[in-house]
Amino acid sequence: MAFSRHRRFGTPQGMVFPSVFFILIVSVYPLVYSLYMTLHDWSLTNAQPPMFVGIGNFIALFQDSRFWYSLRTTVLFTVWVVMVEMILGMVLALSISRNTRFQQICRSILLIPMMITPVVLSLMWKYMYNPEYGIINYLLHFLRIEGLIWLGEPAPALPAVILVDIWQWTPFVFLLLFSGIASLPPDVFEAAQVDGASGFQTFRYITLPLTIPFLLVALLIRFMDSFRIFDTIYVLTKGGPANATETLSIYTYKVGFNYFNMGYAATLSYIILVIITFASQQFVKLEGKA
Repeated sequence: MAFSRHRRFGTPQGMVFPSVFFILIVSVYPLVYSLYMTLHDWSLTNAQPPMFVGIGNFIALFQDSRFWYSLRTTVLFTVWVVMVEMILGMVLALSISRNTRFQQICRSILLIPMMITPVVLSLMWKYMYNPEYGIINYLLHFLRIEGLIWLGEPAPALPAVILVDIWQWTPFVFLLLFSGIASLPPDVFEAAQVDGASGFQTFRYITLPLTIPFLLVALLIRFMDSFRIFDTIYVLTKGGPANATETLSIYTYKVGFNYFNMGYAATLSYIILVIITFASQQFVKLEGKA
């Protein structure tokens, strides 16, 4: 009887333990070990073991002009991407929610970019941006506009990368906002229509306030994804030309796997983690007040 009772209460813990152990190995251990590495100077090109430097990596980081430049590029990229995606997503959600006849077709077409693997999508856009054979310069030439070397010159490189991300992830914002607008009570809109409210007044005083929680969720998710973007930029430009599209994630990758400075790369990765965590907490607080 005692064996049966022990088995009955011990089995659930035994079933959960492998999952907990896997999470500890995959998530917690790398996080703790990378924190340990931020306090050491360790280069894979040097046969010496890691040398304890305390906060030396953080001091070097704040004195690193390339870090500040990559942070500036990351902020510019994130602000433009998130702002445009929020606006376009809201416009598309409002337009399609009012036209029930083509809802299914429009939703299916709009979701196609989001379903494509980022690497495949980036390769597709890379060929489209080709200055000699790309369709974008061909269309510009057809319109008698001089084409650009989109990914080969510093000036147009960052806007070109921003356009790719907007094209891929605006459907995600649209989907969230469309679901939010569809869940709003129709009685409120009917009352506003009876009271003679215009379309803009309905949006300003009814639709927008009621969809703020959905906007904040979309804003939070897209901020986190945009701030740590890596795959799209790496495939398109690898951070070039002349570091014009080098974000913090790209710079961290180069420090770790090109320059083999693992301690400094761990420090950069923790800075990214701290920034995203702090900003996410602010978004969550705003969402709680909404």
